[in-house]
Amino acid sequence: MEDSRQYILKTAYQLFLQKSYKAVTFKELMQKTGFSKGAFYHYFQSKEHIFEAIIDCYLSIFASVDFGELSQVSLRRFINDYFKVLKKNQAKLSFVAPEGTDKGNHYLLIFEALRIIPDFKDKVHAYHKDEMNAWIDIIKAARAAEEIKSDISDRQLARLFINSSDGAVLRWMMSGQAGDVIKDIEEVWRNLYALLKA
Repeated sequence: MEDSRQYILKTAYQLFLQKSYKAVTFKELMQKTGFSKGAFYHYFQSKEHIFEAIIDCYLSIFASVDFGELSQVSLRRFINDYFKVLKKNQAKLSFVAPEGTDKGNHYLLIFEALRIIPDFKDKVHAYHKDEMNAWIDIIKAARAAEEIKSDISDRQLARLFINSSDGAVLRWMMSGQAGDVIKDIEEVWRNLYALLKA
């Protein structure tokens, strides 16, 4: 049987995805989970506390790629490894999203977290720093192995990969269209890699 704390988190996450953090009330959370106020407070002190636990869980699944596990010798293999991890992480998140929920709402919750959770920006900044360093390292290795040819600096090439994925996610969210954003990013990165090889 599902742990009570996990059940609360899963139920709250589904509600936040459907309605937004702000629109969900603490009373609604209690009603949906079936817990009394006292039982609820045994696990979480507030709606904010629940939201913070959900965002920590989200980060641990989706936004914390272990770059050390990706190829360190080939940019092509680094990209392939990266997408294997992203697809696996996407599958871990999809089980909690109710049918008909806009997948872009995952990202909207991240924007809410940036505003609500005090240390969230620091966590995101640390992740982005690791991400940038990993891209720079693999681009240096690829350049040294003559896998890629470009006069663009390692840092700027890293930014091209990172910013193209961030832009694809933002465009996907704002368009409201169905589609697989990871597949879109994969296509952009493979084309960018092909240009660097030329």
